[in-house]
Amino acid sequence: MQIVDAGMIAFAAWHALKGRIDWPLVYQVPRMLRPLVEAAEDTYVLCWNGARLWKRERWPAYRDRPEIWEEADREDFDRMLETLTALGVVQYRTEHLEADEAIAALVHRFEGEEELVIRSDDKDFMQLLSGSTRMEGRVRGTVRFTDVKEILGVTPAYAADYLALSGDQADGIPRIVPPKKARELIDSRGHVRDWIDRDLRIDAATKRTIEASRDQIRLNLELVDLSQAAVEEHGAPGDPLLDGRGDLGRAREIGERTDVSWLTADDLSQAYGAVRAWGERTRERLEI
Repeated sequence: MQIVDAGMIAFAAWHALKGRIDWPLVYQVPRMLRPLVEAAEDTYVLCWNGARLWKRERWPAYRDRPEIWEEADREDFDRMLETLTALGVVQYRTEHLEADEAIAALVHRFEGEEELVIRSDDKDFMQLLSGSTRMEGRVRGTVRFTDVKEILGVTPAYAADYLALSGDQADGIPRIVPPKKARELIDSRGHVRDWIDRDLRIDAATKRTIEASRDQIRLNLELVDLSQAAVEEHGAPGDPLLDGRGDLGRAREIGERTDVSWLTADDLSQAYGAVRAWGERTRERLEI
């Protein structure tokens, strides 16, 4: 199964076409998805960020950057979701959940049952990698679980601990200690939760930093943790977007409303046959 961090596709479409056409997301995102599905010949699902993330409520600095529907026109984003569903694409977008949590929940559900591909460059997903789960991204290419040690300096089992200690500037997770010190603590002490409240026998400066930052470390770990227990606690993956799924008439109506001509083409059914067929297989695989 291909599990897609869909925001990366939408941002690529927006930056490629903004200012050039009126409906860049409606026009381009389905066109970018089509060759991906056709080449993979695999079940696939798209996951999107919700509008009000619980993580941002817990830590306002989390992902302190515009979402795609804020950069692009909100109506363009909503019509894009509607278009993708009408073309038969299975999608998850839950109001309070980040795409990462939906992706993690799906990985945990199917881990070990089949090969899983996470379409993203986000290093948060490295904690999910295993012998049957890999990442495919535009920046790093293929990342397997055996590559994580080289990239982060820790194995997938400790990736969340590493991010909680060393921080993640892209997501607004504050750094507690430098990466090298984070790796040393993990190598010598193991998982953060096992020693965060202990009287550590470490150098005085690091000990003071850890003791003064215990609450922040716990919060950091809460924000980056994609374990099964963590994502299930928040109800991930939520409910799929199925209203109007596979309704090509609705897709054509959107095309007429937005002047996206390829949506009104006579060969729409044939052109998106693979997208629809694999979307149907995905729906059956997910039992939705």
